[in-house]
Amino acid sequence: MMSHVQHKAQRFIDTQYQFAGHIRDPEHNPAPDDIEQRRMAIYRDLFYNNIEGFIANGFPVLRQITPDETWHTMVRDFMVKHHCRTPLFHEISREFLAYLENERDLSNDPVFIKELAHYEWVELALSVLDADVEPVQLKPEQDCLALKLKTSPLAWSLAYHYPVHQISPDNQPNHPSDSAIFLLVYRNQTDRMSFLELNPVSARLIELLNEGLTGRDAAQQIAQELQHPNAQVVIDGAKDLITDWIQRGLLISGNKKG
Repeated sequence: MMSHVQHKAQRFIDTQYQFAGHIRDPEHNPAPDDIEQRRMAIYRDLFYNNIEGFIANGFPVLRQITPDETWHTMVRDFMVKHHCRTPLFHEISREFLAYLENERDLSNDPVFIKELAHYEWVELALSVLDADVEPVQLKPEQDCLALKLKTSPLAWSLAYHYPVHQISPDNQPNHPSDSAIFLLVYRNQTDRMSFLELNPVSARLIELLNEGLTGRDAAQQIAQELQHPNAQVVIDGAKDLITDWIQRGLLISGNKKG
């Protein structure tokens, strides 16, 4: 049999679970009897408003294009179905993204909702990412094509089926694009978020650089893949791109230290 102390401890634990269950899903979980309903309503509203505010701020375009009733129903569904694995407020956006990817019934949502949410999460994730970055300083005599380079931790190469960077209340595609949408999303040297829209060739160049090839080797491989009649044209184009990316601070040394 439980002692008096154990009984009180178990009762306290049960009350905590009942309190949390009501906060998350008040429609289906009654509030604890021994908590004043006025106070319970304050806790309930504070919890919901905080969570909803973080999600709305983390996904501003998604919030803008979603009708109020649908939005609040979705936020409540997130609170009911998803069990967050981190207590950090700035990670709520990643938890909401996980909810969209794994738990939400998307049948009545825009077809692009997961990709738009991922794109908006990337912007937030990069804005708070703590990374020690040393951009490449190209000397006048250096040939950038001879260097092994890779993208900075603050520059993420992404591919989508929908033009997520163009979605707005007046632009909501119903079908995926005919070809992949390649974006290089980055935090620039003044800590502002920005992006570059890539084409398949420049996206492939980024991929090969990150695999450890020099710019020249990457360009030559691309020329072979394209069966381009003049490889030098591809090499010159790669040099222009890499020079621009270096100037933007998007590339760092790809040589392993150590």
